Amino acid sequence: MVMDPQTQFEQMKEEAFYSMEGLGRLNPEKLDFYVDYLKFQVEHGFYDGDANLNILKLYQFSPDLITRSSIDNVHLVLAKALMRLPNSDYVFCRAQLSQEMIDDNLTKKIDDIATLLETCQFPEFWNVIQEEKIFSEMTGFADSARRFICHVVQLTYKNIEEDFLIQLLGSIDKDQFMEIVAQKNWEHNGDSVFVGHKEEMVEQKEIIEKMPIEVVAPILAIR
Repeated sequence: MVMDPQTQFEQMKEEAFYSMEGLGRLNPEKLDFYVDYLKFQVEHGFYDGDANLNILKLYQFSPDLITRSSIDNVHLVLAKALMRLPNSDYVFCRAQLSQEMIDDNLTKKIDDIATLLETCQFPEFWNVIQEEKIFSEMTGFADSARRFICHVVQLTYKNIEEDFLIQLLGSIDKDQFMEIVAQKNWEHNGDSVFVGHKEEMVEQKEIIEKMPIEVVAPILAIR
């Protein structure tokens, strides 16, 4: 019987959780399982940050586990962590790397891409990720980037021009754009989009309270 990806993920996540209890976290015999689990996440769009971070910790505390393919696993962990912005997963993962791993060319490229996202250089971000297949082959990477961009846009603007927003989101087509607008519950108004909170659209009204003179008189009394 073929197990569906969601059920398989939940089973692997549970196994990873119990494997990382106590000193078992640094058991080198579990490395192959963690790597298989990581690749499963990449293929199916799931995420277990604690298990992925543990791969880097195993490399850190057991350098003899590092092989020629290890840097590929490091790249996958970093790319998956980057998908969690604005959370700090990427920072935690990068802190586990050896200098040799940091100096790797693709690691540097992933660092540059992280900087582009964190500094809101979104059009340049979309251009750069097209150069590396690790991002195009990672299920959900573009969608995760767009979620982060939407988060930044909503913090920064109340109204934003439609063309500019489409550019920030990676020059997506109109149907995909309208789908995002609907998902975010934004208001599309001609050539612009209202991305603020709905309560900010409510017209302010002057509220006049009438109080009986008997209540006001003692306050206004001149002594």
